[in-house]
Amino acid sequence: MRLRTPSMQRRLTLWLGVIALLASSLAGALLFWTLKQEVQRQEITEARGKAELIEHLVGMQSHTPQALSDMLDGIQAGHGHLGIWITSPDGTLRYGNATPEVLSVTDGGEVLLRNADDTRMRGVRLTLPGPPEAGATLTVAVNTLANARFLYAYGTALLLICALWIGATVVLAAWAVRRTLAPVRRLSGQAASIQPEHLDVRLPVVGIDRELSDLVASFNRTLDRLQEAYQQMEGFNADVAHELRTPLATLINGAQVTLSSPRSAEELREALVSNLEELEDLKTLVNDMLFLARADRGEQAADLAPARLEQEALRVAEYFEATLEAQALHVAVQGSATCAANPGLVRRALANLLANAIRATPRGATITVRCAALPDGAARLTVHNPGPPIPAADLPRIFDRFFRSGGARPPRGEGHGLGLAIVRAIARMHNGGVTAASGPAGTEIGFSLGARPAQDDKRVIRATD
Repeated sequence: MRLRTPSMQRRLTLWLGVIALLASSLAGALLFWTLKQEVQRQEITEARGKAELIEHLVGMQSHTPQALSDMLDGIQAGHGHLGIWITSPDGTLRYGNATPEVLSVTDGGEVLLRNADDTRMRGVRLTLPGPPEAGATLTVAVNTLANARFLYAYGTALLLICALWIGATVVLAAWAVRRTLAPVRRLSGQAASIQPEHLDVRLPVVGIDRELSDLVASFNRTLDRLQEAYQQMEGFNADVAHELRTPLATLINGAQVTLSSPRSAEELREALVSNLEELEDLKTLVNDMLFLARADRGEQAADLAPARLEQEALRVAEYFEATLEAQALHVAVQGSATCAANPGLVRRALANLLANAIRATPRGATITVRCAALPDGAARLTVHNPGPPIPAADLPRIFDRFFRSGGARPPRGEGHGLGLAIVRAIARMHNGGVTAASGPAGTEIGFSLGARPAQDDKRVIRATD
């Protein structure tokens, strides 16, 4: 079963129609009620005027029953819609036809009557002051049939006008909403026309409504991020292909050479050892790429524990002890800091920094590892080594994947250019960032481990004098 897609145009038109219906219903009901009240007021006014006239005439002089009857007949003559009744205190009807049924009586003497033919009469009731019978009740009422027919016709016309007005409002609202949403459809078409090969195209921000400007700006910023990610992915794929091509070519060439002529068991063993070294190198590359992919997805460091960074630095230095002794290098650990971190990841990041420093440090020099506590429970680790400075043009890119200063491919076993990228990934997994500085006095590269989520990768690149 296909679900109907919600339509903003249909929804807005419906809401405008509902508003028109409510407004017209309220206005129509108010007009009808006002007119009805005015008609009833006029009926009461007419009946009260006749009753007061009769009361005045009766009070001016005494009347015999016959004289009173003649006088009331004269008043009623020519007013077929007028009814007059006089009832004695004991309930005997003294004047008028059969007394209609009383439906309601107010404290002010206003009455609503119903005749035998089910028509209604509205009027007043008061007590006569004198003869022919003191204390008699006078009832004067006006037949409401004509006014009821008038109100019915008025109400019918009002309903018809409201219905036509609502229909016209809905039609005009649909037209107006369609015109109003035209920029949205135009932007939708422009957005749909953007293809992967043209990610540099942006939606226009000039000449659009203020309500859409924020949406367009957000969409364009999203395109900026997509373009950047797409370019990074293309560069990453090219770098991966380049990195894999050399070891794969080495494996293929080695296998072809081995198979080109008969080999002894020792020669075959040497070929397999060489291939195994290449495969181990490829395995390391793939594992590093998978680690960076997890970090790119926003994966955070797990199994956090209080880590004393100076102790972790000493452990990593012990791991490189043989290499350090071979090059007559020394490692000095300065400062202390404790923060919540994954010790294994911290050691991995520090090992990458120390490996880079060992390769760049002249024989007999000292590499300095500095630990520093930061506010809010954060900490920073930096590795400083003497040696040639990193070119200023290369410094902002040293944390990029597969980047090597000078562009030269390192010898086997010296990595693939992912070491500092992994350092940055580990820092981001701990809500931290990376720093780099290089100058004649040497190079200092480090990372921070934050206690609070960072808004972005807080890389600080600076060049020292």
